[in-house]
Amino acid sequence: MASATKKALVIAFDFPPRRTSAVYRNTNLTTYLVQYGWEPTVVTVRGNLGGVEEPELLKRLPPELRIERTRYLAVNGWERSTASVIRTAGALKSRHDEAKQPLLDRWMRSAGDFARSCLYFPDSTVGWVPFGLARAFRLTRESRYDVVYVMSPPRSATVVGYWLRLLSGIPWVLEFQDPWYPPKRPLRRRFERWLQLLMLRRADAVVVMTEGHKEEFKQSYGVPDGKLAVIRNGFCEDDFSRDGVSEPHLLPPGFIHLSHFGTIYPENSGRFFQALCELLREQPELEKKLRVNIIGDPNEDCERAIYEGRKELRGVLYRHGFVPHGLVRQLMRETSYLLLFWGRPHFSRLAIAGKTYEYLRIGRPILAVTHPGGVQQLVEEGRAGYVLNPENVEAIKGVLRTVIAQHRNDWPPKPARPDFVAQFRWDRLAEKLAGVFERVSRDAR
Repeated sequence: MASATKKALVIAFDFPPRRTSAVYRNTNLTTYLVQYGWEPTVVTVRGNLGGVEEPELLKRLPPELRIERTRYLAVNGWERSTASVIRTAGALKSRHDEAKQPLLDRWMRSAGDFARSCLYFPDSTVGWVPFGLARAFRLTRESRYDVVYVMSPPRSATVVGYWLRLLSGIPWVLEFQDPWYPPKRPLRRRFERWLQLLMLRRADAVVVMTEGHKEEFKQSYGVPDGKLAVIRNGFCEDDFSRDGVSEPHLLPPGFIHLSHFGTIYPENSGRFFQALCELLREQPELEKKLRVNIIGDPNEDCERAIYEGRKELRGVLYRHGFVPHGLVRQLMRETSYLLLFWGRPHFSRLAIAGKTYEYLRIGRPILAVTHPGGVQQLVEEGRAGYVLNPENVEAIKGVLRTVIAQHRNDWPPKPARPDFVAQFRWDRLAEKLAGVFERVSRDAR
């Protein structure tokens, strides 16, 4: 382990004990940077923002890590109370059938979308910008930092990094964990493109998760190849090495379990549930041998599909909600097939779900509902499972028939290509990130 001789100021809105999709990357990269001669100081938000928390994540952090927590102004705080008042008055009914919504409801939803588009720039966490920037700038006046590392989303974190680069002159490494998907409104889309171009020009290095996103920046924004670095998401090998099966059969034995872990984002499940309903109508005996588990948070699209297929899915589909991360790995081991919903074309082409890497490490077969892109490449190159076209109902049914017919309960699970999977260990990814820091800090001298 190298001694920490250089300092990095890390701007990360999502950090333990908050539990979001980004927090695992933020936590692990920051933790392992210490091994490669970097001493991180993290600026993040203070307090419970209403999401899921997992205090156990704090125990993963090295004791020498300094965390500076700041206030946060929730600029979207008016939404819930306003919507509650409107619903009490009888408006804003369910979205399940938008075509049948009253004209007033559709107008009010449109007005709400317009208000968000105007108020939340670059996103709804804009209320953190003055507090995060003030604390970060104060730290740069108190101590010398060799690099500023901004982890986004949220997009407001990039604004903190931009102004800190202008005010302090410290080299800036900007990370996009997700592509900056264009909004629907043309004027808003123009402003966001201008802001993103400003960020890309000012940053000294830009980190992305996939080769597709890298090519997008090169082709659409003219970012030079030497400024871009691909550092994927990953997994913590220590978690898998020390895990034991403490509570066997958290999933009931005797069934073929298909399990999805984490949030299901809008439109990502494609027509999977429609295909599942049709298959159950054709083969009703499957109800006695098949279980589909949603371990996490389904969205409205998913809920609507489940509602429409409630008769067929009643005895097959189970929603478990969020569970502690350590328990997630045990559930992954016990499941028969790991479901991954990544069915929006932009998501498929430019991004990879973070859970994909843990799926690869667990070694259970993956059923990836996705278009061509990064997830497909990982599953195919790792010989890790099946890729299902999100819009092809017959193809989805065909794969489901195949995996049900061929199912065998291998234990313990293991990756088909462990050498391929090992490159995604967090300690190895942190080494790549440390190399980016070394380059930008050296070029700034």
